[in-house]
Amino acid sequence: MKPLNKIENIEEYKHFGPLTQPFLDKDYVYNKILTDLKNKQKDESSIHFLTSLILWIHKEVKYSKDDDIQNLKFRRTANEIWESKKASGCTDFGLLFATFARQLGIPTTILHTAEYGWLRELKSGQNSSMQLGHTFCECYFGDNWILVDPTSGYIETNYNSEKLELTYEVGGKSVFIPYFRGLDLGEKQTVRLHNQIMADLCNKLEI
Repeated sequence: MKPLNKIENIEEYKHFGPLTQPFLDKDYVYNKILTDLKNKQKDESSIHFLTSLILWIHKEVKYSKDDDIQNLKFRRTANEIWESKKASGCTDFGLLFATFARQLGIPTTILHTAEYGWLRELKSGQNSSMQLGHTFCECYFGDNWILVDPTSGYIETNYNSEKLELTYEVGGKSVFIPYFRGLDLGEKQTVRLHNQIMADLCNKLEI
């Protein structure tokens, strides 16, 4: 997995991936965020700029348990997710957030993680019927890398980029291990392919 602590990596994460191509006008996106900031009377240079971006995304796109949306998990671009107004889960929200953040000049990663307990079971050879993880983003904002959870809206300003020990819980868990960092998934994937890639990468991790 690409390390985060090298300064030369910053500019790389201003670029767009295959699934995170911009599709709205940059000024339109920026003005939507500023509107929310002004309503809250926050300083736009603060971390609340990213919070306003998350809130705007969630105003426009809602999580859906519908089978037709869940069957599209990992198989859509940010534009396709936006047009549907429905997200299948954390990866969809991450793709949207990364697209808009980079469009505004903020270096942003897509960070896939495995839940620590599930990862230990995988490494010990135990069978699991469900793979447990979460998609985050990392942003270079205010001269530091920070962790952003576009699904829940939480932002961690101080964190270990190799082992995420969250101040909140995701699905009842709070410790996650990164296994993939990139611009996006790189290609549309079926759930089966995504899970296989996740298992293969996670098996190579040292914990």
